[in-house]
Amino acid sequence: MAGRWQATEGKTVAGRAAARTPKRSPSPLEPQWSPEPARYGVGVHHNVAVRATDGTVLRADIHYPTVPETGAPASGPFPVLLSITPYGKKAPPPAAQIGGGATPYLIRRGYIEVMADVRGTGASGGSFEMLGAEQVQDGVDLVNWAAQLPNSNGRVGMFGISYLAINQLLTAAAVGPDSPLKAIFPVMAANDFYRDVVTMGGVPHMRTVRAYGSLYSLLNVVNPALEFAKRGAHERPRAGGLAAVRQRGRDQRHYFRTLTADAAAGGDTAFDGPFWDAMRTGDVLPKIVQNDVAVFLIGGWHDAFQRGAPLNYVALQNTFAGRPPSAPMQPGQAVSDRVQLIMGPWYHVSDLDGLHLNALQLRWFDRWLKDSADAEVTGPPVRFQAIGSPTWFQSREYPFPEPTPTRLYLAEGGTLTHEPAADQTEATLRYAARGPISGRSLEQWSLGMSSFMLSRTGRRIRYDLDNRRLQREALTYTTAEFTEAQLIAGPVTLTVHATADTTETLWVAHLDDVSPDGVSRPLTQGALLGSHRALDPDRTWYRPDGTVLRPQHLSTRAAVEPVVPGELTRYDIEVFPTAALIERGHRLRLTLTTYDFPHLVPTKPALAMLAGGMYRVQQGGASPSSLLIPLAEPAAFQDRGVAR
Repeated sequence: MAGRWQATEGKTVAGRAAARTPKRSPSPLEPQWSPEPARYGVGVHHNVAVRATDGTVLRADIHYPTVPETGAPASGPFPVLLSITPYGKKAPPPAAQIGGGATPYLIRRGYIEVMADVRGTGASGGSFEMLGAEQVQDGVDLVNWAAQLPNSNGRVGMFGISYLAINQLLTAAAVGPDSPLKAIFPVMAANDFYRDVVTMGGVPHMRTVRAYGSLYSLLNVVNPALEFAKRGAHERPRAGGLAAVRQRGRDQRHYFRTLTADAAAGGDTAFDGPFWDAMRTGDVLPKIVQNDVAVFLIGGWHDAFQRGAPLNYVALQNTFAGRPPSAPMQPGQAVSDRVQLIMGPWYHVSDLDGLHLNALQLRWFDRWLKDSADAEVTGPPVRFQAIGSPTWFQSREYPFPEPTPTRLYLAEGGTLTHEPAADQTEATLRYAARGPISGRSLEQWSLGMSSFMLSRTGRRIRYDLDNRRLQREALTYTTAEFTEAQLIAGPVTLTVHATADTTETLWVAHLDDVSPDGVSRPLTQGALLGSHRALDPDRTWYRPDGTVLRPQHLSTRAAVEPVVPGELTRYDIEVFPTAALIERGHRLRLTLTTYDFPHLVPTKPALAMLAGGMYRVQQGGASPSSLLIPLAEPAAFQDRGVAR
């Protein structure tokens, strides 16, 4: 869960500019807008004390505009932009990508920026609890404090990536009406932490969480040295000095180790429940609308939170329209320009293919914190790039109304057909405890760090890695060649009817674009632990005819139900949403397997029940297995032209 992506303005080392400075893509927003030039210098007050409601002392760096000729603070007044990071507010490049560092681009254009350490991290006091209630209250306290800073105009915005983005949503929901917080810009934010990243269909992603915990702890051992070098008015980086910080680092590692060990053993954290409730931003999004906070969301089709960003958009727009936040949007429903969404083929940590993120942030905050009419954003509030296309597409609702949900049936011989076979056949799938490491999946669940680091040198890892090695010991189903280009855009559902000879099953589905030369480019995936198959009737999306458009499983301990050996059972698998252009002559392939090593690791009790399993997938007949995908001609969307 990373920090902020930021442009380094005017600091590129000579001779490395071409390799280190991303090529800027034109803004996808309408109307076209030119940011004002930089007018100010940048000053900083280090580790200013902020006393939280419970008395805990938090520490924040205040970066402020200065008069370039003298270095004195500029008179303003200026809006304040707030970020609250658990990764260290002074993190240098490249660590700044996952946590800290100021944004000169915005400060030089008339913004005060406050970077605060989450309690229990960096130079802030207190004890760390991931996205806990005390931390949310700290966000409210920091907003109110920031609004009163010298030279502030009394308006506050928040921005940042991942953990910082989730923090924004939770804070914006907690500030109450008439707060100084007027606008936020969350990039790569979760909607439901349990379903977005901790598990996939009830299958734990705990190795990802454990790796995150290790990275988090490492940064909080390194950061005190940076704080000591520029510590501000207080004598030491934190009470107790560096030794106490290292001790707390062990405690923080213990926090994540306890969490992952409990989940691996099949404890309460392996199931949805009270522990994850506080991290379910989707539950509090209506309060953001009630608090009149404008929200600009950015997400990625390869992001760790790829399912979360569209659902956050839906909940906010539905609340504006007076509809249930967890329901699918309806074609033609009213939408608000106070909620915007941009999606693209990006990993969690990314240069966004050169999209000028700082300029987008500047425009959004100029509109809501400076009342700049020139910065107003018009047109459909959803803009996205599809995998395999440089074109920007627009829409208003999600699920997108432009595509037609199209059912493709799993057929004998490994084909996907538009009609089910009249006769029932079976395909056998044997449970495999592990398989080959997945390229796209490995990159996605390591947050795209390898791709990002290579991009800093002018090189890049292709998003369209060949997925054929995952097809060993798997079932594959492939369409005929597409006679015309088609756009897949939105939620995807795989419905499997199968029998098993074990009391647990594990299903992993990969959706690929197959080129004429046979390369299988991965697009998206989904998974389901069979005992978690019960659907949540309030959050599952259905078509009017009762078809499951997007399943959501209950995944509580009480709802878990063992598979009955030999009994034909239905599994509705949520394949995470995507947008991808399938070119003429290409084919679509579904790979159905039982592993995604090393990321999906069932709990120890589940592993015991899965061992030796043999599944028989129904093809055709009375209970045909099928894939439901949203297909449209690209021209069905409003085409905004080429992005780069």
